[in-house]
Amino acid sequence: MLGFSLSRLQDLDYDHVFKDGFALVPGYWYYFHAGSFRIGMIIHLATALPAGILMVLQFTPVIRHKFITFHRINGYSVLLLLFISNSAACVVLRHNQGGGSRIAAQTAEAFLVIITTLGMAMAWWNIRRKQVDQHRAWMLRTMFYYGTIITSRIMNEAAVPIISRMGGYYGVWSCDEIDFLYKQLGVPFPDAEYPQCFLPDGTLDSGRNVAVDAFKLVEKPEEYGANLIVPFGAIVCIASPRETFANMEDSCGYRSRFTSSA
Repeated sequence: MLGFSLSRLQDLDYDHVFKDGFALVPGYWYYFHAGSFRIGMIIHLATALPAGILMVLQFTPVIRHKFITFHRINGYSVLLLLFISNSAACVVLRHNQGGGSRIAAQTAEAFLVIITTLGMAMAWWNIRRKQVDQHRAWMLRTMFYYGTIITSRIMNEAAVPIISRMGGYYGVWSCDEIDFLYKQLGVPFPDAEYPQCFLPDGTLDSGRNVAVDAFKLVEKPEEYGANLIVPFGAIVCIASPRETFANMEDSCGYRSRFTSSA
């Protein structure tokens, strides 16, 4: 988490590095260049990345044992940043990782928002009750939950060539989204590929949606973007933690199966 957060600090340069960086699949900027999605993503980055760096201090033994006041202040700072980050994530879930049709990924990410928020709340509640072991167990669970975003990226990169080789997978893009992407790249709209995007008078039917083949073809950016988007929902589901609510009773003071490792 620390390495990932440090490597992505450059994304705070939103209109340059983030716009052109690896986090943006082709077509992504269509949704996040303006409006509430832009604001939500900026807030999410500005809170999640510092939290990812500060949280490592919470698990450093020398700080936890010898600098208790700093540990407490830093802990509240991390919790506040992550709560804000989760709230901002809810704003961008509709179109995160590109694509207008992404109900599977949206559901999985919403689930992650819920369980990480719940995990942090349980950690706070247990430390208020002086149940240190339960507090540490819930914090460890929550940090593993947050690690899903890293695992899913790695797995998604592995899935991209498989999806492309198998073929027969499609993404759903609006004609306006494709038009925006090609204008961003300074390339004419591919009329022959998507003739259904045009009205009889030759004007673009921006509200129409079309199926886009999911292939890893850089020369066809919309297909490359679809190739990155299609497996993301399934990957997030696979990478999500299996153990979630099984140990809810731990918050009442019962033994946790994670206590020994915490």
